[in-house]
Amino acid sequence: MSDYNKFTAMLASEFHRYLMEDEERAPMLPENVLLIFQVDGEEDFNRWHKEITLRNREAGQSVAYVHLKKWRLHSVIEDMTLIGATA
Repeated sequence: MSDYNKFTAMLASEFHRYLMEDEERAPMLPENVLLIFQVDGEEDFNRWHKEITLRNREAGQSVAYVHLKKWRLHSVIEDMTLIGATA
């Protein structure tokens, strides 16, 4: 799997989580909408993702652009326990 595919999977997962936490935005998207992620500062990825995504568009399918400006740089883990680390 390419790095762009992994990046897209991470963006899609985080976008889904964001919509679950911000229920007011979810109804703004029509059913079966095609999402094109555009990330500030990632022009090569943006070009690649738009091209690949539009290539897979169904006839008459709605398209929405998700412009991502920033996200948290830390883990989403709030609490954890590490047991049994050995050398």
